[in-house]
Amino acid sequence: MTVRRLPLLPSRLARVIVPLLGLLIALLASITRADTAVAEYQLKAAYLFNFAKFTEWPAAALPAGAAVTVCVTGRDPFGEALAGIETKTVQNHPVRVRRGVRIDDLRGCHLVFVGESEERRLPELFRNAEAASALTLGDTEGFVDHGGTIGLVTRDNRILFDVNMDSARRAGLRLSSQMLKLARTVKGKP
Repeated sequence: MTVRRLPLLPSRLARVIVPLLGLLIALLASITRADTAVAEYQLKAAYLFNFAKFTEWPAAALPAGAAVTVCVTGRDPFGEALAGIETKTVQNHPVRVRRGVRIDDLRGCHLVFVGESEERRLPELFRNAEAASALTLGDTEGFVDHGGTIGLVTRDNRILFDVNMDSARRAGLRLSSQMLKLARTVKGKP
């Protein structure tokens, strides 16, 4: 019995094909990660909308007929994911989205998503948000421990959330007990 060997690729061709295959594999992996990130922030946009449904703002902060305004500070991870909630209403209020909001201009914001690029400025941001009666949300590690109202946490491909009732109280907000039952942890007394 004779053993036939397959011919090896000419070395020139191998030098071209092998790096191209590596590039293709890396590209496919990055596309998968990008799709996962898009899906994650579409889900987080839905969470933002639902948090708005279960939050009560002071009448002075959200008068009848005014829009519930979702503001994004710092680096915006949502892309087009927030576009879907702009067509909805919350407690008979239309939903509006403002991006690129400076932390010293939170007037009119009802929900403030804090991008990770603002992490070093959290104390100032929280003071301004509380003065504006705004619910603060973020997905950085320990967000509620630093003074944020709702922290989104991803564990085992699930999005969970923690709540800081002291922050909500300082902002004059009332959070539904139904929402608090779904929280992973509630810091402070409901």
